[in-house]
Amino acid sequence: MKKITILFFLVTFLSLNTQFASAESINDKEFWSKYPDNSANNFQDVNSFYDSLDKNEYVEFENAKLNIREKTYFKDINKVLSKSDEYGESRSGGKGYHPERQVYVFVTVSEDGKEMITAVFDAETKKPISGSSTP
Repeated sequence: MKKITILFFLVTFLSLNTQFASAESINDKEFWSKYPDNSANNFQDVNSFYDSLDKNEYVEFENAKLNIREKTYFKDINKVLSKSDEYGESRSGGKGYHPERQVYVFVTVSEDGKEMITAVFDAETKKPISGSSTP
């Protein structure tokens, strides 16, 4: 009787666990439906994108101490931003973006190292995802 009870609970537990895992994968697809994986697509290189940007959205400091321009995946945004931590910590995140979605990440630090501007743009839509400025 004891074995039957344990077997019953084990089967019930596994059944529930499988249902939750299945529901999660469906929710993930819906969650990323607006900004899905675009890792297989080719987009312009980061320098061409920077040159095409409206300077009201982002511009590097003249004689900057540090300029970072990188095309990366959404999941790696904070790895790029961490390269400028000695001048001020900046992080970015967001919901609805697939981790493998391509983005452009920009960081510029003023000549004296007291000001920093960051910007993250979606490579496909070319729209800003996040940005910051520190005085």
